[in-house]
Amino acid sequence: MKIQRNIRLLEIYTACISLLFIIPVMLPYYRDQMNLGFKELLIGEAVFAAAIVILDVPTSWLADVWQRKYVLALGALINMIGYAFLLIGHNLAAIIAAQCLIGTGMGLISGAVTAILYDLLLSTGRTKDFRRLEGRRMGIALYSVAFSSIAGGFLYSLHHQLPIIVMIPIMALSIIIACCMTEPKRHRKIPEKHPILDVLETTKYALHGHAEVGMIIIFSAIMFSSTKLIMWMQQPYYMAMNIPESLYGVLMAVGFLLGGLSSQFAHKVDGRVTSHQALSIIWGLAVLICLGASVNLGWTGIILLMFGGTCLYGMAWPRVSEAINEKVGSERRATVLSTQSLLRSLMFIPVSFILGKMSDQYGIQGALITLVLWLFFAGACLGILALRRKRRAVDFLEHASSRLGLGGVKKW
Repeated sequence: MKIQRNIRLLEIYTACISLLFIIPVMLPYYRDQMNLGFKELLIGEAVFAAAIVILDVPTSWLADVWQRKYVLALGALINMIGYAFLLIGHNLAAIIAAQCLIGTGMGLISGAVTAILYDLLLSTGRTKDFRRLEGRRMGIALYSVAFSSIAGGFLYSLHHQLPIIVMIPIMALSIIIACCMTEPKRHRKIPEKHPILDVLETTKYALHGHAEVGMIIIFSAIMFSSTKLIMWMQQPYYMAMNIPESLYGVLMAVGFLLGGLSSQFAHKVDGRVTSHQALSIIWGLAVLICLGASVNLGWTGIILLMFGGTCLYGMAWPRVSEAINEKVGSERRATVLSTQSLLRSLMFIPVSFILGKMSDQYGIQGALITLVLWLFFAGACLGILALRRKRRAVDFLEHASSRLGLGGVKKW
């Protein structure tokens, strides 16, 4: 097996699956084709998230018991069908059907694509390269979105449906690329019980049985659901500033390009700050970005949203993925990674609904302030959980040392 060939194929697959020409003009597309607005866009995204909540972990369980390359191919096929529904649809029902299919496709892809990369490196003893290669792969994804954002705005000006039409054959190409991969030998999980019970057991393993993994998953769920909302807020922000739609793709492309660079080179700060410090800094930056963009509509706010929607995601994702991969075995890796995605989607649903309501009543600035409040509340809850976990660990060590007659544990 040629590992470099498989890594390249995985990166090409990632590039193709990330050519989302419709992303920068999604809100104008809904408005012009279906007479719908930002609230309906968030409803569609909430449906997408709900599909992942329901299907993400079961579909990634499939990646743990089946060949992952075929799971990636199936995910691309379902995505292609979902975008076809979006192409021919004319109402909210069509959006819901399309987002259900796309959510299913992304559920198949999300855990399998990271798990197959880690297994490739594990088979050759190169796991130390995971963060760098995962960061590069994520960077490639964001570069692809950046390119497709520029092209998507141009294509939309020619014909409103053209951005989606171009995506269909590219998704078909992704299917072929996935089937050309060669997977490393691994311990594939043998289903000894009903798949649903196995999925529930793995979810419990990640969120309850292993506290450190659970804390990472909860953090990433809150952080990544928030960065996704920041990304979608850019289009109504442009509308509020009366920016021409022809510039939407260019502006969003700059943000995705910056996000790709932050993901690709995030490993350069390794050793200078701990993962805990880096993730805490990213959280604080998310709060400041939303607050700054909400103070006054302007170009400063646009620049801040560019950083908040993609750069923070690009910086945090490789660290979170590596932390999970180091603590989870190959037989459960895709399922645990998708548990992370499941919780992120679960949190996205109510928060997006509230932000949609606030945007209707108080505009995009009101929605941004609401997101700041959510980050403050969620951060406080996560901090309390972390302190309680630390206190329990100290109490346990003190109890153990007293039993051994060591006189207690030195307090830091």
